[in-house]
Amino acid sequence: MSAAVRSRAAATAAISAARRIHAGRVASEQQNQSPGYRRPWAYFRRRQQQSLPRVAPAFQDAQADRGTGASDGGGEPPEIWRQPGVAPGARAGTVGRIDVVRVATGGGGDEKDGDGSGGGWGGSNLGHQFPTPKEICRGLDKFVIGQGRAKKVLSVAVYNHYKRVSCESFSSRSAGDSSESDTDMVELEKSNILVMGPTGSGKTLLAKTLARFVNVPFVIADATTLTQAGYVGEDVESILYKLLAAADFDIAAAQQGIVYIDEVDKITKKAESINLSRDVSGEGVQQALLKMLEGTVVSVPEKGARRHPRGDNIQIDTKNILFICGGAFVDLEKTISERRHDSSIGFGAPVRSNMRTGSVINAEITSTLLESVESGDLIAYGLIPEFVGRFPVLVSLSSLSEDQLVEVLTKPKNALGRQYTKLFGMNDVKLHFTEKALRLIAKRAISKNTGARGLRSILETILTEAMYEIPEIRTGKDKIDAVVVDEESVGSVNQHGFGAKILSGEGALDLYLDKQNKELVVRQSDGEPEVDAETPSRVANM
Repeated sequence: MSAAVRSRAAATAAISAARRIHAGRVASEQQNQSPGYRRPWAYFRRRQQQSLPRVAPAFQDAQADRGTGASDGGGEPPEIWRQPGVAPGARAGTVGRIDVVRVATGGGGDEKDGDGSGGGWGGSNLGHQFPTPKEICRGLDKFVIGQGRAKKVLSVAVYNHYKRVSCESFSSRSAGDSSESDTDMVELEKSNILVMGPTGSGKTLLAKTLARFVNVPFVIADATTLTQAGYVGEDVESILYKLLAAADFDIAAAQQGIVYIDEVDKITKKAESINLSRDVSGEGVQQALLKMLEGTVVSVPEKGARRHPRGDNIQIDTKNILFICGGAFVDLEKTISERRHDSSIGFGAPVRSNMRTGSVINAEITSTLLESVESGDLIAYGLIPEFVGRFPVLVSLSSLSEDQLVEVLTKPKNALGRQYTKLFGMNDVKLHFTEKALRLIAKRAISKNTGARGLRSILETILTEAMYEIPEIRTGKDKIDAVVVDEESVGSVNQHGFGAKILSGEGALDLYLDKQNKELVVRQSDGEPEVDAETPSRVANM
């Protein structure tokens, strides 16, 4: 290094030292005027904080809640688990009890707690206020078509779950009472449910709808994502973490919740082969679920990740958690037919040789055979005996008929016809279905053996062209007034139609309906049989 460079570096260092000395002298002088700060660095930090913009009050409240243990949704769970709506310093009630109710009886009404205030969960303190099975079933009827047997089973199961939780709470409060009878010493155990049925029959919809009406934490889990502990995928403890999150991290409420495990038929054990690798997503998952289904204390990772020896865990008792499992169980009817030794004698009887092949079987025949399912059939299908034994209630769903599929399109609160009517209404366009079109759509869904799930696919095919044209801005006679779906739009069972008809101009739908009514009157006057007993429009119902 040259002498010039060294001298320039020394000068720069000297100037920096002089600046620091001057800043220290200024700080010491101002420190004498501000006795609250003993060190220059504290004074500079105070000046720096004063120069920064002030933090919003909402953020300060959130920081205060996070410091007292409140959950912010995306961060770590709080150390003190309290019910929503409870102040940070207030007690959440007696341990093991729930003091508030989230949903009113029957799935409607205002949110109330035991004192008339809103918010939180309900369960053990409901007493005799919980809904009856008929009230729960009526709530399911508003969203689900058919499946009367499954609705009754689920309604009774939820009602008994309420009674069991209430009895457990009463027994814990009166544990010190010496005047206990033999009946008071009886412990009520839960009865888990296994739901079976063809695709599109409403298994998942029943679970989603049931979650609207129960006033205990309810979670829907997917069995296809689960693997045995230590392998890639989710552990079975992740189900309880989701239930804990649904209960707003209230352990007492989560221990009284309901869990629905969907697609449980996908975790059946694989056939024996020369492959020596472990079945981590089939039989291994069933074995991991055994103690959880029966009732035990499970250690759930606090952050929802995999269990770690040094990680913090939350202890959850699954004794009072009701488990409902559902699955399609494809080809289970073939196993049932083999057990029953069904013959092919008689008109309309299915041939057993055809059932043993991989051909598609009618959904009506499948649902009829599933009604006579037994535990041995499930074991032969691939479920281990210990897993099947923990589901004392077996319920099967039947396939939907043509009339029921038409009701699925029009009757429920969340019907497909109502959904598309709302979708078109956002562009100020009316949607109209004729009675014949609804019947043809139902027949095409039955021919596909996809049940109610095939209805949306058919409607998307019919309405795609109309949804492509509607968003364009038009005025005058070119303005689209309505979209009509008739028999020509749908076509036949085996052939596609021409798509929905687009009516342009002011009052085009009224003119179309008047024309259809006049043609109907003319046909009736000519002696032709009446085709539609109802009004040829379903737009009023949707």
